[in-house]
Amino acid sequence: MNDHMVETLDIPILFGRFLVLTGLVKEEDIAEAAAVQRDLNASPLFHLVEQGILSMEEIMRARQYQREQMVTFCQATRALDIMSEEDCAAMLDRTAKQRFQLGDILVKQGKISEAQLAEALNRHRRHQENSGLDQA
Repeated sequence: MNDHMVETLDIPILFGRFLVLTGLVKEEDIAEAAAVQRDLNASPLFHLVEQGILSMEEIMRARQYQREQMVTFCQATRALDIMSEEDCAAMLDRTAKQRFQLGDILVKQGKISEAQLAEALNRHRRHQENSGLDQA
C-alpha cells in the first residue's frame, strides 16, 4: 500500500501497522520489535522489584488482596500498609513512562533511522487525527 492510500484510510491504525502499510518496515520487523518490546516492558511491577521499591512478597500479598477484595493494586498496598495509595499511583505512573516504545526499538535494531521515525510519528499522528481517533 502506498502513502497516498494510507492517507485516504479513514480508520485509526496502530503505529506498527502504519509502518508496514507505508512500506517503511516489513511485517517481520514489527513482529520482532514487538517481541522485544513485550520482553522489555514485561510488567511495571517487575521493574519496581528490580529497583528495590517493592519485594516480590509485597507484590504477591497486594495482588492476592486485590483479587479477593476487587480493589486496585494501589488500594491494596494502602490496605496492607505497604505504601500509601498516592505513592503507589505516582510510582506506577513513573514506571509506565519508562516503557520502551516500538519506534525506539526499531531505531536501535537499525531498521529505521531517527529521522524516519520522527517523520513516521508525525504522519501517524496526523492520520489518527484525521481518522477521528482524537474525537473518542
